[in-house]
Amino acid sequence: MGKKEFEALALDIMRRADALVLATTGADPYPHMRALFNLRNVVRFPTLDAFHEGKGLSVFLSTNTSSVKVGEIGGSPWVSVYFTLPSEIKGLCLSGRAVADQAARSALWLDGWEIYYPKGRDDPDYTILRIDPVRARGWDSMGPIDIEL
Repeated sequence: MGKKEFEALALDIMRRADALVLATTGADPYPHMRALFNLRNVVRFPTLDAFHEGKGLSVFLSTNTSSVKVGEIGGSPWVSVYFTLPSEIKGLCLSGRAVADQAARSALWLDGWEIYYPKGRDDPDYTILRIDPVRARGWDSMGPIDIEL
């Protein structure tokens, strides 16, 4: 699979997956995984589609600054995110370094998120993480995917 083919497949999976799973590592030897909103899902978050245009395979996550995951990323920023379309036998794991992206906070804010961040978009407990992947692994109905980006 060529790079253009891969990117088209990856973006398709990212835009249609209902959720994503984030894996971090903490003090113990086990990966810690949790499901998060997939902000690239064009059905659930149609107003964010324009934000993602031109961002390649970068992944943006909204979370609480006080969360365990943010603490783990502070100790070890290497993470993986997994998107899946199970009924189509497609999955995509992107791995890279997670960093706080304060510039994206305003652009990704959605009305209603006050339930998570009571002080609104300026809530110090509202964080956007960005992952710029360096490796992609996964599966589509044609076979395995393993690409250094």
